[in-house]
Amino acid sequence: MSSGSPPAYLLWAVLACTFQAFMTLHLWSYDRFQCLKWSSGRQPGAFKRVMTYSYVATVPLLVVFSVAVTILKYREGYVTILDTVLPTPLALWHHNHLQWVLPLYFVLSFAWAFELVTHLEELTFWLFLLHQGPSKRNWFHSWEFRVWYLGSMIAVLGMPLAALVQRKDLDSCVAWIFLSGSSAGSLTTLCFVYVLARFPAFIRHVKLEGAEPDVVIRLSTFYHLNVIRVIFRFLFNIPLLVVGADGVAGPYPVLSHPFWPDFLIMIGGIGCFVSSAITLLIFFPRSITRESGYMSKNISPPPPQTAPIFTMHSGSLPRYQFQDPSSPKSGDDIYIYNFPNDTQHSLYCPHLPPHHHQRHFSEDIDVTSPDSDIDHEPDTSEYHRGEERSDATWDLRPSTSQSNKARMQPMASTSLEEEASTSAPGQAVHPYIMTFTSPIDLLDPEADEYLARPI
Repeated sequence: MSSGSPPAYLLWAVLACTFQAFMTLHLWSYDRFQCLKWSSGRQPGAFKRVMTYSYVATVPLLVVFSVAVTILKYREGYVTILDTVLPTPLALWHHNHLQWVLPLYFVLSFAWAFELVTHLEELTFWLFLLHQGPSKRNWFHSWEFRVWYLGSMIAVLGMPLAALVQRKDLDSCVAWIFLSGSSAGSLTTLCFVYVLARFPAFIRHVKLEGAEPDVVIRLSTFYHLNVIRVIFRFLFNIPLLVVGADGVAGPYPVLSHPFWPDFLIMIGGIGCFVSSAITLLIFFPRSITRESGYMSKNISPPPPQTAPIFTMHSGSLPRYQFQDPSSPKSGDDIYIYNFPNDTQHSLYCPHLPPHHHQRHFSEDIDVTSPDSDIDHEPDTSEYHRGEERSDATWDLRPSTSQSNKARMQPMASTSLEEEASTSAPGQAVHPYIMTFTSPIDLLDPEADEYLARPI
């Protein structure tokens, strides 16, 4: 703590208090602090509680540390060493002030441990979603989740342990905290660059699979926020890593300089609180659209206004002769058979008026071979109507009782809705994404099915 002047820690205190006020206002606007309740979330559980309370507890701990250190720093003031004005070293502090140093180091270590828990959860969760294959894995049974809780236990135990081991040497104690915390934070931030590199393709995949517009917009917003957050995480970890490494290794070329310790600590504080504020927006995302009372919905394309035209081209069928049906039926159906007005076409009949070349398929249309001398009555038993407008399949096949006769008839086929159900959108996207709101508020379909089972 001897490194860094009072103004450097004053900046930490101002940023911490400002962020605490911002978080309070944001959570109030989010759901009136309902997210802080023990049973909050769509599926309350230990994971949601650990992530919520560990993140929310980080900011008050940083407020306590920064404000207390600022007060102590200003009370101790500066000393002149070799014609250089420097902050008072810990060896020259009053005993009443010195006894607060080690407890404040533990406060900083726990706050940094909770920060590592948050960073590691985001990294492993997005890796879990990016690595989904044909089989939908469960987050709580995945290797990414095991990496998260093992890494979280190491962080929660390791950071305070670093302060405990170095409690006899207070000058190097804060250096070890800076070194261990910033090393782990830099590693997770570097791994998150891989997530950002694959995130645009992931968003395109989710959009093509038919996710809700709110989900796609939220993922796109999170992507841009994560890009900014990664930049500020580097600004948080790298300067403090330099301070920690110089304080542990010596001969202190950075800490002995009157400018660099203050500059690095200030940059680290800005990166810490800005990245934490972005994390707040991701963990507890507000939707101004929903808060204003609007709901987004998918707009399906309008159905075609014109009926499909089926045109018979020359050479595609044997030469048939068109016969007008004896008892035409109502022309309510929209299926239209278009006979080309080509005099060379095999189906063109010059003795018929032009309107006979385009008729409704609701009529029974017989086309007989010129070689056949048998009169045939319209056979309506071979007519089958499709249930949908655009799903009719026309089959030209000889009748079993009339070998020289072929009839045009619509065949029943699968409707567009049935075809869509066989390849429903979202099959290749994990249900966590289809119902995504926040990385810490997960909706597990398997848990819902388990809870819905009769006892």
